[in-house]
Amino acid sequence: MNLRVKVYGFLLIVAVCAGGYYLNRKYHFLGNVAKAKTQPDSDKDKKKDPTKELAPVELATVQKGEISSYITSTGNLRALREVAVGTQVEGIVLQVLAEEGDYVKQGHTLCVLDDTQLRIRLELAREKLAQAKGQAERASIRQQKAGAQIGHNKVELDRYQKAHKEGLVSEKEVALYQYKLDELQHDEKGSSEETRELTHRVAELEAEIAQANLEISRTRIKAPFSGYLTLRTVNVGQRVRAMDPLFNLGSFSPLYADVFLSERESHQVRRGQLTMIRLGMEGTDVAAGFVLRTSPVVDQATGTVKVTIEVKSARASFRPGAFVRVDIKTDTHVQAVLIPKRAVIEEDGQNFVYTAHGDTARRARVNLGFQYEGQVEIQQGLAPGQKIVVAGQGALKEGSKIKVIKS
Repeated sequence: MNLRVKVYGFLLIVAVCAGGYYLNRKYHFLGNVAKAKTQPDSDKDKKKDPTKELAPVELATVQKGEISSYITSTGNLRALREVAVGTQVEGIVLQVLAEEGDYVKQGHTLCVLDDTQLRIRLELAREKLAQAKGQAERASIRQQKAGAQIGHNKVELDRYQKAHKEGLVSEKEVALYQYKLDELQHDEKGSSEETRELTHRVAELEAEIAQANLEISRTRIKAPFSGYLTLRTVNVGQRVRAMDPLFNLGSFSPLYADVFLSERESHQVRRGQLTMIRLGMEGTDVAAGFVLRTSPVVDQATGTVKVTIEVKSARASFRPGAFVRVDIKTDTHVQAVLIPKRAVIEEDGQNFVYTAHGDTARRARVNLGFQYEGQVEIQQGLAPGQKIVVAGQGALKEGSKIKVIKS
């Protein structure tokens, strides 16, 4: 009896729990339905904002103007000429009269060497020269005197020879005059030889003096041309030898840039073509230039052609050795259709832009021409005056609605 009561009691409890669960689910569902009916549908009742469906874009107007084609390369600036200024004589440095960075004119004294020994040698040579000149002058006088005596004795000898033929004088007297003439001729020959030797000695001493003066002048190291000193390697008290480099001197006007183009590009370059030279990677400083010359040969190692650019009216920031970007103008289109390059979208090798027609964007295929400094030439696909999208086109497609935020 107790077991049956327990079983029926257990079944009753299970039935009550199941019924409670069923009623709870039912009333919860009905409550939600009623709540849904009493509350408004926010998505349906809310008023839609049409501006949220418009894509924000920036527009620009298709212009007509001039654009050029350029060949771009890089290189380093170099001076018109840069040389090592050395000394041609040996000596001790007494003065240094110029420093690195100084601008010096042609002939300006850069440093001075000790010339004491050279001046002593010069004075000795001058004294020897004076002595040699005196000796040469005396030898010349003796030669002239002997020549005069020879002339007189010839006349006397001729007279005595005629008198001897007539028997008026003896043969001994004739022989005596002949001996005196021979002696005078010998003396004249000796004086002539001495005069020639002394004249040669005078010339040697004069050359020695000229050499000493030249070496003394070379103790003053001078600038061979006007320019800037880029390096100084000499100090006061330093002993230098002949041909030692003391300074580096460079002429910075004009400056040149050597660029190397492919053989195909070099065919588009001619002497006199205008160029733009931009300093450094950023290219904030710009100078004008032109093609000075093009090498007639192709470098076999690199397959390139050397083109020399001359820089005109460069700023002080343009210095030899500086890295530059060179743009060589090869052609110009005057009445070109131009748009900002950032408006162009490239897909699968084709170029497109989005044009604005009211609040609608239309996709247009374009053919590009010259490109330079953020501008691009449109050869086909656009006309001047049209509005094009230059920012925000990444989110557009054909027929997209747009909202202009900047124009």
